[in-house]
Amino acid sequence: MMRQFLRLCFLVVTAAASLPAQQQQQQPTVSSIISRARASIAPELKLQDLVTLQMVGALVHDTRRVPPAKIVIIASKPTSQRMEVRIEDLVETTFFNAGEGCLVRSTAAKEKSQMRWLSVPELERVGYNTRQLFSYYRPDVKNGEHISYQGVESRHGVNCHKLHYAYPDGLTTIRYFSTQTAALVSTIIDSGIESVTVESSRVQGILFPRRIDYYDAGKKTHSITFSKIIVNNSLPEGIFDFPIIKKNDGS
Repeated sequence: MMRQFLRLCFLVVTAAASLPAQQQQQQPTVSSIISRARASIAPELKLQDLVTLQMVGALVHDTRRVPPAKIVIIASKPTSQRMEVRIEDLVETTFFNAGEGCLVRSTAAKEKSQMRWLSVPELERVGYNTRQLFSYYRPDVKNGEHISYQGVESRHGVNCHKLHYAYPDGLTTIRYFSTQTAALVSTIIDSGIESVTVESSRVQGILFPRRIDYYDAGKKTHSITFSKIIVNNSLPEGIFDFPIIKKNDGS
């Protein structure tokens, strides 16, 4: 359902050598944009020391008449995540650990459970989202992600530096950073879904989103509001282990 907690980056891109010297000075490097953006969130050491994250929130739809969904995200740096989405008595839990993942659908009382392994595209997306929880705009160099600077554009009434992130397999993300404050203004993934943080708060010195609005083709579709954020707490042993689901036919 929601795989939108997109954070990343770092790569030096200089102005074209053919530009006049004055224009070269005016065009910022990708690394300077990202460094400023990271500094707006927390001191560098705090970002590097973030190793576990727990977030509890609610997803509310704007365009569909469905009950609010409770969301619980538990993640451990660098590649482990468990996300639970609950709508009334139905629970969907995604497990991701060391490049593998599965999806479990069950009732709140766990009377019935069904499990399936994630497809390759699903693994790529969940893995990407897991890394973003800790990378804070830096590129996934290990997997070939590249960043390019695409100039200054206005987004939601704010002048922004536009950065384009791309993987070799085609997975792309566009991020807009305020030219004035360096803060992230908007994120658009390759499916066209845009996320905008409208409320934030600091937890142990790190700025986290408290409310994120999502848009499709310019129309708001839903919001996620986080009521609890916990950082660097120890996690229960085995919390990312894939469950063993027994068949419901008695076998």
